[in-house]
Amino acid sequence: MRHVRIAVVLLAALIIGSTDASATITLTGISFEDNAFADQILEIQGTWLGDVSAVLGPTINRCTWNWPHDENAYIKVAFTDNSIVNGSGADFVMFEETGGDPGCPVKITIAGITQTYVPLWRSGPMNAASIDLDDFGIAPYGRVSIITLWGGATDPEYMGIGALNNGPPIPAPAAVWLVGVGLLTLSGIRR
Repeated sequence: MRHVRIAVVLLAALIIGSTDASATITLTGISFEDNAFADQILEIQGTWLGDVSAVLGPTINRCTWNWPHDENAYIKVAFTDNSIVNGSGADFVMFEETGGDPGCPVKITIAGITQTYVPLWRSGPMNAASIDLDDFGIAPYGRVSIITLWGGATDPEYMGIGALNNGPPIPAPAAVWLVGVGLLTLSGIRR
């Protein structure tokens, strides 16, 4: 019984410790939670100039673009400490640096479906495309954590991706398995 109490206390501490209040970040008049941005590059194909890490995090003062133009060039990014939730209206924003209105079309793939959007000017050199997960066949309240950004002849200058409808992270299958094994072990200790 003592082991079960210790496990419950540790689980409660983990849950309470991971629910810290988040700050708000405002970019071009759009407000985001501070963890609402893509934060990991999973894969890069092709040649990208500028700063490829520009697609990560809330610091949007640099960009990356594909050169020479290659329709097969892409950057696959992940949200590891959050996810994008398919809520009402636009679910995330893709920032692009062109600074003209309209901006260079951005091509994005989610869950095997590719869509193209034309970002509109927001402020300074920054354009933004507000994107709805419904366009990619994601079910209402479904969550997404991986997005592929494509290069090519349209020459988008990618700057960052922020979730408007921010949700909890999507656990890796191995993490779910590990939690299950841990719970089974705790129940075995109890007997």
